[in-house]
Amino acid sequence: MDPKQFTIKITQMTVNLKKAIDDDLPKILGNKAASMFRQNFQDEGFFGTKWKEVKRRQPMTVTVTLKSGKKKKKQLPCAKGADGKRKILTGRTGNLGRSIQYKVSKAQVTIYSDTKYGKAHNIGDMTGRGHKVKMPKRQFIGDHPKLHAELEKLTTQYINKIIGK
Repeated sequence: MDPKQFTIKITQMTVNLKKAIDDDLPKILGNKAASMFRQNFQDEGFFGTKWKEVKRRQPMTVTVTLKSGKKKKKQLPCAKGADGKRKILTGRTGNLGRSIQYKVSKAQVTIYSDTKYGKAHNIGDMTGRGHKVKMPKRQFIGDHPKLHAELEKLTTQYINKIIGK
């Protein structure tokens, strides 16, 4: 390869790398991150750290007063039907998990949930009427080493393809 061919090749690689950084990689990485965050719903946790269990899936013990006046503890099963078996943050509609989206702009991507209650679940916040209920933190979007490793792997593969490795 002569110097002129080398210069042309380097210039083309530079153009391709700039396009990858500004346009292609944010889309690829945003899609992957959103997919990994949606998987957290199926796994009922955040990259292997399980979420706090919900009351509807736990049996309850109640105290019953008998006609004789004696008190007796009685074990009630968890919620009946689908409510007792449904995954933690899927709800009856599954809207929260499906709400995870990504927005691409030049050389960056933002992952978010557009539900009004998504933040309360993700960070553990006061919610409900009058903000009187403390929602336990059940993070599903955020920074994590497993996310970084996967996105770094995809970035390396994409850049190696451009430079011909």
